[in-house]
Amino acid sequence: MEKKMSCCGTICSDCEYYPADCPGCREIKGKVFWLEYTGDSCCDIYECCINKRKYEHCGKCGDLPCRRYERDDPTKTKEENEADHFMQIENLKKYKEE
Repeated sequence: MEKKMSCCGTICSDCEYYPADCPGCREIKGKVFWLEYTGDSCCDIYECCINKRKYEHCGKCGDLPCRRYERDDPTKTKEENEADHFMQIENLKKYKEE
């Protein structure tokens, strides 16, 4: 299966919720399940990257990594979040020119 990456650098197709519970951020327009914990209506990374700046992914942004990557997923541990943020940035560096 071909890898599917969200705008933040998360590989959607590697996520335990994909595709049964979540078809991917682009398909759900950034309205991820964990927003119920934050009270937001849309993922702030998705809002900035896709809705505001009209980038395909954050790797095209000169501000990467920005403060939005400092926000943790409330369903994960500190260590899991740190590993996720590192992985996201590394994925985006690979796809910067795409």
